[in-house]
Amino acid sequence: MLQQKSLTNGPVLTLREHEILEFIAQGLSTKEVAQHIDIAPRTVDRHVENVRLKLRAKNRTHMVACAVMEGLLRVDGHDLDEAVDNDVA
Repeated sequence: MLQQKSLTNGPVLTLREHEILEFIAQGLSTKEVAQHIDIAPRTVDRHVENVRLKLRAKNRTHMVACAVMEGLLRVDGHDLDEAVDNDVA
């Protein structure tokens, strides 16, 4: 499961942006996110675009990768560096 992790020198996301980022990282579509949190799909798209711009990402996939690299998301309760270290060992 992906989890939020706060940093002091990374991009600053709102709570709603964090929430939507996590849903996108889990593979939910815009429509699924909108239904899950009861907002319009266009509003989800706007939040996704804001996050993408803050992270300077090219697309949604790159946005999630950037969020993990920035420490904004954790994968399976582990930092990305720990996961890479375990794969190499």
